[in-house]
Amino acid sequence: MSDTVAPAAPATDTHRTALRRTLTSLYVGAASAVALAGLAFVPTSTDDADFHHLGDYALTALGIPTVLAVATLLPALRALQDRRDGRLGVAGIVATCVGAFVLTAMFVYGLIAASGSSLGPTYVLASAAMDLGVVLFAIGSWRAGSVPRWLLVAWPLAWIIGGLLPFLPLPSPLLLAAAYLAMALTLPRRATS
Repeated sequence: MSDTVAPAAPATDTHRTALRRTLTSLYVGAASAVALAGLAFVPTSTDDADFHHLGDYALTALGIPTVLAVATLLPALRALQDRRDGRLGVAGIVATCVGAFVLTAMFVYGLIAASGSSLGPTYVLASAAMDLGVVLFAIGSWRAGSVPRWLLVAWPLAWIIGGLLPFLPLPSPLLLAAAYLAMALTLPRRATS
């Protein structure tokens, strides 16, 4: 009886899988951002208050795919870039995933408890960790060349402006959706070339 080892899958299969995961994350992130922009017209309660409107539940629930899309996007992009983003890419993934884990737990708790409690500075700190993670990952990705450099500037700015701590209520999530869609349109062409 001989032990046979299956041959390793070619790199193209790895890249196809990474590209598929990347595109899925980008489309989920774009859809979440558009939905967040639409919630600007729905009544919600004030921060750190009990839920009184259906919009409170929708806004909290939308936070989950928003943060998970970014937390899955960075490792997928890292695989697509053949890990050429270096230590900054790893640091970006760690910071983003820690922030995403904390925020997801907060959102799930908020839905169960019907409360928008941010647990003191926890929401702001976790959001800042995600912001820092996206910026670090973009800096690390600069030399990899998989993502156009203009997008490596626009995407972190759009995430900071339109992500979890939006500076401009209505248009800012749409800027994030546009950055995600621009990445989704440019990455397949770059991955095949």
